[in-house]
Amino acid sequence: MIKKTHKSSEFIHFSRLAKEWWDPYGKHKILHTLTPIRIKYIKDIIINNKLKINKSSNKPLKNLDILDLGCGGGLICEPLSRLGANLTGLDFVKENINVAKKHAKKSNLNIKYLHQNLDSFKLSRKYDVILILEVLEHLDNWKKLIIYVKKLLKPKGKIIISTINKTFLAKIFAIFIAENILKWIPKKTHNFEKFIKHNELIDFLNSEKINVIDLTGLAFKPITSEWHLSKNNLNINYFCSAAKSN
Repeated sequence: MIKKTHKSSEFIHFSRLAKEWWDPYGKHKILHTLTPIRIKYIKDIIINNKLKINKSSNKPLKNLDILDLGCGGGLICEPLSRLGANLTGLDFVKENINVAKKHAKKSNLNIKYLHQNLDSFKLSRKYDVILILEVLEHLDNWKKLIIYVKKLLKPKGKIIISTINKTFLAKIFAIFIAENILKWIPKKTHNFEKFIKHNELIDFLNSEKINVIDLTGLAFKPITSEWHLSKNNLNINYFCSAAKSN
């Protein structure tokens, strides 16, 4: 897992990037580009799987309790909060949480942000939805995190994950091209050995009685320079959603 106390390379890397979270042209530019697609996917999973929502309201996620693990500077928390959800964001980098708190205050949003390690965090409440977006591929033991997260889900609660597939194409695109050629993300953001095959993730979730309900790829069209959701292309990035059985 990621441990702040050990000053791991992951911790040092993300600490250095903290101040740029809300700069749409900075080191997190790619996340700003992907945020609308992520929000659409999250909304669709919640609505299509009959969690308590009000479709006719401008706040369709009102009263839903959502936990965003590895929330960074709050790029996902803020749009979901505007849709009415009760957001808790947790991150292992204190600088990220400080940035997120300041921006939420500036945006007049009531979001609970917590600075805790991802390998030892403790929460006392349960959630309708837990988000783990672009986090698992940075952990030493992602299975341990999911086992603990299961305990934090309400009955029939949902986990929504996005991560990188462990394929040759992902190694070329997510590391060599994205980091070194296009410079979408800083160098050394990813380690191929930590990427997760989608079948491995599905098998583990199902074995823990967190039943997979959706698998959708996140694909890039080089001709139009656009990202889109794809049921057929899981070669690089993908979303995986699962529901607690009871």
